[in-house]
Amino acid sequence: MEMIEKYYSAVVEILERIKKEEKENIERAAELLKETLKSEGIVHVVGAGHSAMLGEELFYRAGGLGPVNPILDTDINVSHGAEKSTAMEDIKGYAEVLLKTAGVREGDFVIVVSTSGVNQFPVEAAVLSKELGARTVAITSVSYSRTLQPRNTYGKRLFEVVDIPIDNKVPRGDAVLEVEGFPMKIAPVSTIANCFIANSMVSLAVQGLVSEGVTPPIWLSAHLPEAKEHNSKLFEKYRGRIKLL
Repeated sequence: MEMIEKYYSAVVEILERIKKEEKENIERAAELLKETLKSEGIVHVVGAGHSAMLGEELFYRAGGLGPVNPILDTDINVSHGAEKSTAMEDIKGYAEVLLKTAGVREGDFVIVVSTSGVNQFPVEAAVLSKELGARTVAITSVSYSRTLQPRNTYGKRLFEVVDIPIDNKVPRGDAVLEVEGFPMKIAPVSTIANCFIANSMVSLAVQGLVSEGVTPPIWLSAHLPEAKEHNSKLFEKYRGRIKLL
C-alpha cells in the first residue's frame, strides 16, 4: 500500500472513532458553546506548540464564529521559536498570565488543546479558566496521556481538570506511519483530528442557535461582495475583547 493510501486510511480510522466514540462529548460541548454565544461570551483557544494551530483554524474564519479569541501572540507558539515554545510549557504561572491578559472571564468558553495533556501549561490553563468562571473543554488524547506521568504542579492530566474532555484518539507520539528501514514513525494526525472536533462542535452550536431563533455571529469570506458590510459589524462588536482583530 502506498504512503498516501496508508495515511488516508489512518486519518479516516481516527475520524470514524471520534464520530462514533466522542459524539456525546462533542454534543455536550456544543451545548455549552451555544449557551456561551447566547450570553455574548467569548471563545478562547489555548494551546502550546502545534496545538495552537486550532486557534488559527477557528479565528476570523470564513463560515466560522465571530467571537473567537486565539491566544497566539505568545512565546508558547512555535512561530516565536521552536525550542523556546517547548521550554515555556513547563513554566509555572505562564498560563495564568496569558489568560488574564487575554481577558478570560466568567461565562466565557475556553478550549484547551494538548494531545499529550500532561505539561504545566495546558493543565494550568484549564484550572485557571475554571477558577475565572469560564466553561472549559479539552481536546486531548486520553490513551496517550495515560501513558505519561503528569509534569505539572497539580499532578493531573488535562482530561481530568476540564468540564468536558474530548478524546482526539491520537496515538502516543502523534505520528502514524512506518517506513521500512527507518526507526521513527512519521505523519502526525492531531491537527486534522482537532479541526474535525472543533468544527463539528461549532456546527452543532450554530444549528442549536438557529433552531432557537438566534442569529449566530458568523464571518463571511472576504471575497464575497456582501462581506465587507456584514463583517464590519462583527469587527465593531468584538474588537474590544479580541486582541488580534
